[in-house]
Amino acid sequence: MRTVIALSTLLFLLSTVTAEDHSHHAPLKPAQYSEEYGTFMRQMDSDMDKMMRDMHSPGYSGDPDVDFLAMMIPHHQGAIDMSRLQLLYGRDPLARQLAEDIIAGQRVEIEAMMRRLELLRARKGAGSPEFPALGGTRGEGPKGPERQNQEPRKP
Repeated sequence: MRTVIALSTLLFLLSTVTAEDHSHHAPLKPAQYSEEYGTFMRQMDSDMDKMMRDMHSPGYSGDPDVDFLAMMIPHHQGAIDMSRLQLLYGRDPLARQLAEDIIAGQRVEIEAMMRRLELLRARKGAGSPEFPALGGTRGEGPKGPERQNQEPRKP
């Protein structure tokens, strides 16, 4: 019985040593940040939450092309919103330049995706030969009989 008590006590003591407080490894709590950074953090979290809600709000349509574009538009808008916060709060010139580039590029891509999404939703035969698979650096495209539906590449 003494052995059981001794072993139990030893195991208890070992468990308290291995379960020591590791809070110094945890991320800082908002109260430990500056007020300005707290504002940045809340806005960043809000923008990311909005992006995720907007990405999933349309639901799935059964058309991968439509679903991809419908989800990528809010994803790109989320990148713009987060980049705007970088410009408001960030100080590093290279990170700020990247944020400016992201805003410019994502705006153009959103416009293109919105136009394409409108076209795809208006057409019923989106999988027809009028929408051939991409080739070259963007993928190999279809193989076999499907390849016959594509226009030959011009040099």
